Amino acid sequence: MSVTSQTDNYLKLNGASNQLLNSELLSSVTSLSAKSASATTAMSFLAPENAIPASQLTPTVTEFLNGAVSEYVIGGVPAGMKPFLQNGKQMSFHDDLTGGVGHAWITPENQVLITYAGTTRGENLLIDPLATAGGLLSDLGILLRQVSPAQKEALAFAKQVVAAAGQQGYSADQIFVTGHSLGGIEAEYVSQQTGLAGIGFEPSGIPKDPNAVGKGSNFISVVTQGDPVANYSSDVAGEQPFAPAYVPQSQGGGAYPHYGSVLQIGAASDQAALSLAAHAVVNPFTTALGLAGAVALIAEFHFPKAEYAALGVTPTGSALDKLPSTIGVAHGPVLPVASDTIGQLQAYMSNHVTIGA
Repeated sequence: MSVTSQTDNYLKLNGASNQLLNSELLSSVTSLSAKSASATTAMSFLAPENAIPASQLTPTVTEFLNGAVSEYVIGGVPAGMKPFLQNGKQMSFHDDLTGGVGHAWITPENQVLITYAGTTRGENLLIDPLATAGGLLSDLGILLRQVSPAQKEALAFAKQVVAAAGQQGYSADQIFVTGHSLGGIEAEYVSQQTGLAGIGFEPSGIPKDPNAVGKGSNFISVVTQGDPVANYSSDVAGEQPFAPAYVPQSQGGGAYPHYGSVLQIGAASDQAALSLAAHAVVNPFTTALGLAGAVALIAEFHFPKAEYAALGVTPTGSALDKLPSTIGVAHGPVLPVASDTIGQLQAYMSNHVTIGA
């Protein structure tokens, strides 16, 4: 992986120049504390009072999902987007040891979208199986409720993109993050640590960080009912007792909640099937049966078809680009949110959907 340190760069924010993190912090993969970033740095621009309103321009749900899923296609390019360049090359990172992979894009709205790859993106699985192994190790860290190396590298890459984007005239509120599965978890963590806005698809919960810059008001975690990966959290009921004890978001979300607000999609009956599998896993007499059930549920509900169908998103691009959207099973209602911005989706959720209750 190549992460180029950016020193003494400034990012234009609300009409003022704000000094970015120095090269030591840019190359670091440790968390930012609130004390290390003042209220005016690019990394802390999204205080709660500055949350994205429904009317503000952001990428749409369609663009976020296509961006996230493009990471599963070798050489995939999200429809309507072009690479975000630095020194004539697309900004990206790829680390075999952790499975971390990400790319930066320019959206049709002329904003920057950082996409993070899931564990078995096509490029890893077919031509770089070592990276898939690294991703699985990162998944293990997540299962143990830790911050994985891939998450930390995703954060370092985001800081690099923020610095480069600032040099090209982009303000921090024009930079967004997304990903699916492990990529969605990385997007959660980056948003938590930086305040950047975004949408994560099928992420698990992540550890709380009271010192983090982000507070979750501008990030949405999309969770399909029945998916053992996305439901592994403390703020969604269904995968307990294998998952951490359930606590509603309204009561703090428990020890391992999703970051941001939670949009549950799919069918309640699939969540009931997940609960049966979770209870079977923790029973020593039925563990094998429960694991088999969990694997079957992952194959059904963790893959992109569930999100494309439930969010009303039409796959775009070549046949290869569309292929991931056909993998999996889709149940439940179709939500009319494909063209929504983050703020518009949040408004829809507040009026139509129970979130983390």
